[in-house]
Amino acid sequence: MTDKKKIVVLTHGGAGSDPAHAAGTAIAGQMSMMSLQTGEPIIGAACHAVASLEDDGRFNAGVGSHKRNDGTVEMDASCMDSSGTFGAVAALEGFKNPVRVARIVSQSEYRVLAGRGAAEFARNQGCQTLSPDEIANTGKDFSTTDTVGCVVRSGDEFAAALSTGGIDNAIPGRVGDVPLIGCGLYAGPLGAVAATGDGEAIAMQVTALRAYQLIEQGMDPKAIVPTAIGWFKESTAFGIIVVSKIGFAGGSNRDMAWTASELEIPH
Repeated sequence: MTDKKKIVVLTHGGAGSDPAHAAGTAIAGQMSMMSLQTGEPIIGAACHAVASLEDDGRFNAGVGSHKRNDGTVEMDASCMDSSGTFGAVAALEGFKNPVRVARIVSQSEYRVLAGRGAAEFARNQGCQTLSPDEIANTGKDFSTTDTVGCVVRSGDEFAAALSTGGIDNAIPGRVGDVPLIGCGLYAGPLGAVAATGDGEAIAMQVTALRAYQLIEQGMDPKAIVPTAIGWFKESTAFGIIVVSKIGFAGGSNRDMAWTASELEIPH
C-alpha cells in the first residue's frame, strides 16, 4: 500500500473579518495546496496563501491595508517553518506583497528588516511596488479586520505566515505582533500557530509560542484554540489557527473568515 502524506492548510482573514469573505480565504488555501503539490517548499506555500490574501482588498493586508494617521501605509509580515527558518519585515512602505519580502529576508543573513532599510532591500530584490492610490480600503470601514495568516502541514513539516496593514489611524512606526517571533506566529517540528487581533496584547502574551508549547504537551488543537482565546479579555479582539500532527482548529472571539482544507497525496 502506498504511503500517504497528509497536507493541511488553514487560512484566515483576521479577527473581525466578515465570514462572508471566506471565499477569499478558500482561494488562498487552494493556492497554497497547489504550490505544495508542485514541490514548493512549505514556507513558500504558506507565503503564497498570504500573498493571495494581501491581493484581496477586503482584508487588512497588502492592497487592503489601513492608513496611518498621516496618510501613509506601513505593513508588517512574517514567515516561519519547522526547520527554524524565519523572516520578517516591519513598517514596510510601498510594496504589494510584504510577505514575499519577508520570505526573501528569511533566505538572507537577516531575520527582521524595518522601515527604509526594508524598502531598499525589497527594491533591490525586484519586489512588486504598490503606490498609495492602489490601496483599496479608502473610505471603507475595515476597522475590525486585522492580520491575515496561514498555517500549513505537509507530512512532518510545518509552516506559518502572516501579513497586516496594522491598526487604522495608528502613528507611523507602530509595530504589532506580526514580525515578532513567537508572538504572532510560531512553527516547530510538532505544529504551527498563527494569531490575529490586538497586536499589543498578542505580543505581551507571547501568544504563538505559548500555544505551540500546548502542542508540545500533546494538547489537541481543538482544545488549544479555546484555551488561547481564554488568555484575552472579551473586549480584546483575538483569533488563532493551529495545526499539529494530531489535527487542526481555528477560532476567534469575533467573527472571522477562515478556511481549512486537507488532502492525502502519495509520498
